[in-house]
Amino acid sequence: MNKILKISLLILIPILSFFIFQKIKSASVTVTAIVPGVCGNGVKEIGEQCDGSDFGGLTCFNFGYSGGSLSCNADCTLNFSGCTAAPPSGGGGGGGGGGGFIPSYGKIIISGYAQPKSEITLMSDGTIKATTIAGDDAKFSFTLDNLSPGNYLFTLFSEDKDGRRSSLYTFPVKLEEGQTITAGNILLSPTIDVDKLEVKRGDFISIFGYAPPFTDVVISVSSEEELFFRTNANRDGFYLYQLGTDILEKGDHFTKSKSILANQLVSNYSRVVSFKVGDRTISKEVKKVCGKADLNCDGRVNLIDFSIAAYWYKRKLSPTFALIEKERLNGDGKVDLIDFSIMAYYWTG
Repeated sequence: MNKILKISLLILIPILSFFIFQKIKSASVTVTAIVPGVCGNGVKEIGEQCDGSDFGGLTCFNFGYSGGSLSCNADCTLNFSGCTAAPPSGGGGGGGGGGGFIPSYGKIIISGYAQPKSEITLMSDGTIKATTIAGDDAKFSFTLDNLSPGNYLFTLFSEDKDGRRSSLYTFPVKLEEGQTITAGNILLSPTIDVDKLEVKRGDFISIFGYAPPFTDVVISVSSEEELFFRTNANRDGFYLYQLGTDILEKGDHFTKSKSILANQLVSNYSRVVSFKVGDRTISKEVKKVCGKADLNCDGRVNLIDFSIAAYWYKRKLSPTFALIEKERLNGDGKVDLIDFSIMAYYWTG
């Protein structure tokens, strides 16, 4: 118990200092995520030239050689000693062993708008590359460097504070050697939900979700003809539209939304949510969503959550807590200072 207390106190001092600093700050924070690779896992990741037998599809031909086989050094850098007919070094004398040719890597900067304080996930070719948190102003940003030249397919989505996800935003990138590409002004779709599974015809149903603050939100409802309605997101990004169902026929209906920022940027449509118009009203059970860093699921992030995390600090996680760590902390299967930083960001006291 004394050991746990010492660990808790050792971690608590810098964390509480962080909280005080956060109270002083008034500007919103936009997080830039750079994800390093894990050398030795056999998968070529960001920051690695290769890993084991994974060369990202590259061969000796890509580097000007006439043939042969690439190999990978223990530090996940390329070894060209197995390539044949190496090009001239340009400096006379050559440098034995590795061929001396290092490819020029590129960088991509991705930024845009989502829902305030939502979690943004960046994927490439079906693999999660990075996550970050949007600021109070809904802005987010990623920087990925040390990227090999080639074609990439990136996918973004957000998850608002109640656990609702945006639709997927996908775009391709062709990266040349040494190139820096900026993909900016991306507007992710709003999130959306309804408060009833079935609504008695003539009664109201609430359609709501989150979008960037003060954006116009267009809501589409399927009927005999597609109907459109407009509302606005407030300063926290929340929007709500009370739809009178007397204009809808009985039966199944679907609704979706998109946002318009400053009359310039238009998002894709959100995910589709269904509801039924009938002769009775059935409220939709609201699933309790435990927010990020809320380890005991009480709607707050405070010293109770800190104590829970401190107990598991540098310990092997139980199967039950491993699921909690995956959903509400860093998700890397352990509790370390990264998890406490996440907790600091969401701290409510």
